[in-house]
Amino acid sequence: MRTSALERKPTTGKFFLVFVAAVLMTALLNFLGTPVLRVLRNQFGSLKYWLSGLILTAVLCAVHQGLVIFACLLFSFWITIGVYQECEEKGFGNFWTALLSVGLGSLFVILGPKYWAMSLGMDLSENIREAIQTLLNQMALNRPEVKEMGVSAEGFMKQLPSMLIIVHIAALAFALMLDRKMGLLFGVRVEKIASQIKLLEFRAPDAAIWITMFSFLLSFLNLENAQVNTISMNVFNVMMAIYFFQGLAVLEVSFLVFRIGNLFKFLIYFLVVGQLFFLLSIIGVIDYWLDLRRRLKRWRTPEKDSKNGENV
Repeated sequence: MRTSALERKPTTGKFFLVFVAAVLMTALLNFLGTPVLRVLRNQFGSLKYWLSGLILTAVLCAVHQGLVIFACLLFSFWITIGVYQECEEKGFGNFWTALLSVGLGSLFVILGPKYWAMSLGMDLSENIREAIQTLLNQMALNRPEVKEMGVSAEGFMKQLPSMLIIVHIAALAFALMLDRKMGLLFGVRVEKIASQIKLLEFRAPDAAIWITMFSFLLSFLNLENAQVNTISMNVFNVMMAIYFFQGLAVLEVSFLVFRIGNLFKFLIYFLVVGQLFFLLSIIGVIDYWLDLRRRLKRWRTPEKDSKNGENV
């Protein structure tokens, strides 16, 4: 009996194929390349995964100083995906371990370049601010509304920590959602782990709603301590990113309940996720109060009873 391509033991050649693909896709697509990192860790084990990431980071840093920030960003994704799976394989694949892995990955990409720049006597924050200001000036030449919106390099810098954290939240989320599809692309079967977070069931802890509300309130109060506003705004941004994926879960359940076809799914995702992504965050917050998924499933129950079909 012939062994199918998905059942064969991964070879060294396939390891290098997946490794190179993970590096290139993460370099080109940022967090959208992390599902391949998930495949790499799942198929080839902890030792090869961490060793390959460390060697790659060291080589990039040694080749040119200009690649240090990129190397830190790349390895921060390695940390996020790797730490989560280490915990997941021990039966702790939950919201808190996801938060831990995102926190460690984000901390590395924030502190790594900072200490590297300090060792060289550079002011990395000022260099980033100048680069952002140059970019905004160029955008304002083609789109005057950018200047009218009051977007500034200083405001961007204040929210940079939360932006980096959000990127790592997205990296882990997309890795969990797309790992099996990426595995099929490379001819390997990604093992499903029992403790894995499931998108359709994802729900932020109850305490998260109060953190969101208080951070929103403190973000816009005119306080004497400006740092409180800055920290609150960063916390609010991160919480809304978390609720984005809860809103995405509601949207996915809606697709199942109403049996939406792939074409309409694509159009809805393009409109809502691509253009109105904040709307999904609002839906995620509303889901805490109204439990929209339970209501959708209950709404479908009469049809299930009449047709003897399966409920979502």
